[in-house]
Amino acid sequence: MTSQKLTMVTASKQPNEKTVAKNTISQAELRKMNPVQRARCLAYEQPKKEVATSLVLTNSRIREHTLKCLQETPQTMRDPEQEKQAKVVGQLKAAEARNRIRLMRFRFQCMRAQELNNLISCQPTARDAIRLEALLPRRPITVSPQVSLDRFQERVEILLEDDRELLISRIH
Repeated sequence: MTSQKLTMVTASKQPNEKTVAKNTISQAELRKMNPVQRARCLAYEQPKKEVATSLVLTNSRIREHTLKCLQETPQTMRDPEQEKQAKVVGQLKAAEARNRIRLMRFRFQCMRAQELNNLISCQPTARDAIRLEALLPRRPITVSPQVSLDRFQERVEILLEDDRELLISRIH
């Protein structure tokens, strides 16, 4: 590997100015280097005037574009009536979406029940159909706690109203 000769050059003696590294490697030595070494050496080079001017122009265009975009977006305040209406519209859309999901689940459960009934009815023997029916429950039974408490309360009231003990007496 050839030794690299870098000299430090200061552009001016002001305290805000940065020290710039100037590459003193010849073009012939740069051509002999592999691309990674060449890129490392050229990374510290100042860009050519054409590149520097295009960078400045590009940055100024980007800055102008961002300022223009910020100025174009109006900072309008909506009145409370419009906000209420937008909120109601959002709630209606959410309710419609929930209803669509509920209907989709219901359709899926119905199609699943029909498929299971079809599978059971297409079995070659009754024994196979009964086995399959035992293995594949048609629909999960969901019992709401309110219904079971109502039935239990109803039964307790009937038993309490039975004065002649006809419902609880056992025949031996």
